Amino acid sequence: MHYGHAAADEQPYINMTPMVDVILCLLVFFLAATKLYDWEQSELPVQVPEVSSARPATEPPDDMEVTILKAGLVDVRGQSYDLKSLSSVLSEAKVRYEDQGVLIKGDASLTYQDVADVLSACDVAKIRSVRLAVKPVVGAGPSGAVQ
Repeated sequence: MHYGHAAADEQPYINMTPMVDVILCLLVFFLAATKLYDWEQSELPVQVPEVSSARPATEPPDDMEVTILKAGLVDVRGQSYDLKSLSSVLSEAKVRYEDQGVLIKGDASLTYQDVADVLSACDVAKIRSVRLAVKPVVGAGPSGAVQ
């Protein structure tokens, strides 16, 4: 009378065939369903208005060119400013256009402090798009090293 003995020796078994069949059926279903929603624009009954030439309502301005003349003195659009005045000029430009950019130019003999002062003025005006103008070295290779 060993009723449970035969059942204990038998290993559990899970038949994977029905699960694979269901997954393949779902795969085929979703492939077909996505093709049904792949409409072309010509199939939609919408007529878009036509214009002769369209431009944005307001074009973004060019980056403001700030040229460092000497320590504490910069040139913007032909006018000279000190660093406090530069901050207010940049703040006004930021009010006019949210994404106003600045291009900083200067002589190679300037100190890092002169450039840092202008960068600080840009930071006070909350201008985040700042570029520094540089010129490639004549005779430099692709990596920038002088040959």
